[in-house]
Amino acid sequence: MTEVVALKYWYDFDEEHEIIEKEALVIAPNTVVTANGECVSIEVIEKTDENGIVTDWQTLTNVILPEEIVAAIDFESLKDLSVAEMFRRLAAIKKI
Repeated sequence: MTEVVALKYWYDFDEEHEIIEKEALVIAPNTVVTANGECVSIEVIEKTDENGIVTDWQTLTNVILPEEIVAAIDFESLKDLSVAEMFRRLAAIKKI
């Protein structure tokens, strides 16, 4: 079963550091789906610091969608679905 968590990511934008919090759906150990801005991403968390902030991750894929669709994604409603069904529903959103 999957779970919804809040993760903080450490970003370095041209020497400016920013911590961005994202809602994430854990789909496998260290593997999450996030929705932020106009992007739904599958990410593998490789390293967190002593405060639990994600400092190193690999993005496996990004799906670009209109920002209003990404903002409307409800991970709580998806968490009890199989991963395949979850992605089928996310793909159907893009067609709307």
